[in-house]
Amino acid sequence: MAILRALSRFASLALLLMALPAAAQAPQRVVTLNLCLDQMALRLAAPGQLVGVSYLSQDPHLSVLADRAAALASVRDSVESILVLRPDLVILAAYSHAPLKRLLRGAGVRLLELPWATSIEEAEAVIEQMATALGREDTGRHLISDMREQKRQLTWTGAPLGTAVYLEANRGTSGKGSLMDELLRLSGYRNLAAELGIGSFGRVSLETVLAGQPDLLVLDGTANKNPARATEFVGHHALLALAGTAKLASVPTRYSICAGPDNFEVMRLLAEARR
Repeated sequence: MAILRALSRFASLALLLMALPAAAQAPQRVVTLNLCLDQMALRLAAPGQLVGVSYLSQDPHLSVLADRAAALASVRDSVESILVLRPDLVILAAYSHAPLKRLLRGAGVRLLELPWATSIEEAEAVIEQMATALGREDTGRHLISDMREQKRQLTWTGAPLGTAVYLEANRGTSGKGSLMDELLRLSGYRNLAAELGIGSFGRVSLETVLAGQPDLLVLDGTANKNPARATEFVGHHALLALAGTAKLASVPTRYSICAGPDNFEVMRLLAEARR
């Protein structure tokens, strides 16, 4: 009788496991369709679990993990390029790709829609959600713990060091509420764009930058490597002259384009600039 009871319990457990939804099982073939989500998945996924990432992740100017991404299939915003990889989970941004999502759902593909993270704290929440979906909770916890420790070590705790301005192509800048705004503040600087009332993403004229007399210029020093009208602003002679009195931090775009672990390299570069 004891054996029969044991067999009965085993059979009940087996039936229960069979009844669990597919979402409770770790996916085996995952595709990501967003540069920032790619960067997280490349860190979180188990070997062989991630089979495709967006083509942008293979661009070393935009992606810190371009070498890893190059070993995977390159995916664009087309259902064909995704389905050929036979995914059992596609991770993509919420509030975008509506037609593509309908086609994927119609093909029976499970989707995970994640929000756009605009701060380090929001990035931690996205990492936690993705890690859970991948069945990689421990890896996610370790990554978040490391991020928090780096933030603790790199955060400036003294009085503000002065004013900084971030400049990019087409006179672009990042103001109040942006990721760069957070990184500047954590590094001990007031953000000139935020003080001028500019929102997360905006434009600033050369004259305004010069009038603001910032103590620190932050830009991608490689942006004008291949000169173009869009990038000539960051190499303007007037800004170079200002660099004679202000400090300069060259921060590659790939470290600040997405909220996440790469942001601490920005903070390291800002720390080096203030020495």
